[in-house]
Amino acid sequence: MFKKMKFGQSEPMADTEKTIIGQSAVVVGNIVSQDVVQLKGHVVGNIDVNGSPNAQLSVLSHAHVEGDINAQQAVVNGVVNGNIASAGRVELHSEADVKGNISYTTMAIEHGAKLYGMMSSNDVKPH
Repeated sequence: MFKKMKFGQSEPMADTEKTIIGQSAVVVGNIVSQDVVQLKGHVVGNIDVNGSPNAQLSVLSHAHVEGDINAQQAVVNGVVNGNIASAGRVELHSEADVKGNISYTTMAIEHGAKLYGMMSSNDVKPH
């Protein structure tokens, strides 16, 4: 009934569209998607990846974001200068360098990841 997920393991992405922003690409402006976005390049603007349960933004190694991220799931292994808001899971891998606040439902942080900001859970229950 319940699946146990290991660090770095996401749900299978069957039948989803995938957008890949290449390593040499520089995007100036906002990105909005309802599916899977893999960022290898540089984005100056906000990124919104929501709309389906499998919607996921991956900021890969050497990628750079200067703006806020709002995503169903966010996997970071690059640089983010901005806040991250997720209704689901946020993962910071070993090369992550985040300068901003993170709000999440579930969180995983790998040894070596850097966070300069505050973390807050969306799943706060009253006492």
